[in-house]
Amino acid sequence: MDAFAPNISKEYTDYAALLLRHHRLLVDGRVDADETAAVEERMTQLWEGLDATQRKSLAGLGSDLNWVRRGALAPLAPRPQDVSQADLGELARAKEAGEWHKVLHQLRVCTPKVPPAQSAQCRAEAWKAIGQPLIARVFSEYASKLEPSRAGS
Repeated sequence: MDAFAPNISKEYTDYAALLLRHHRLLVDGRVDADETAAVEERMTQLWEGLDATQRKSLAGLGSDLNWVRRGALAPLAPRPQDVSQADLGELARAKEAGEWHKVLHQLRVCTPKVPPAQSAQCRAEAWKAIGQPLIARVFSEYASKLEPSRAGS
């Protein structure tokens, strides 16, 4: 059982869709747009109805989308020396077991030691397996941008 797997409720998927929309608005430079404010307001409303596991998953997605937008790890992300072989092993085991939410979590732990294009592609694979192809596309496109030879994979 994947202890990181949230209940994929309507509220969860609605929030994820809004998070994706918010990401695109910020990428387009629409930080102060009325639409951005409306999306943020609706996200705040939905957040209240989410449980702790759903919140952790969606907060992680938000962080991952920020990574794509910034093109760099979060300032408080783990440093390469903080990532242990056990962490990397747990990532590999989660991937092999198809525990996709755990894979996403472990990627956040291990990202400083995982090549960025590989990390982005693994996120794409995980979100696709979870049934979120629009989210998967963001990470697949980012992987292709980081490593053009990955285009179409």
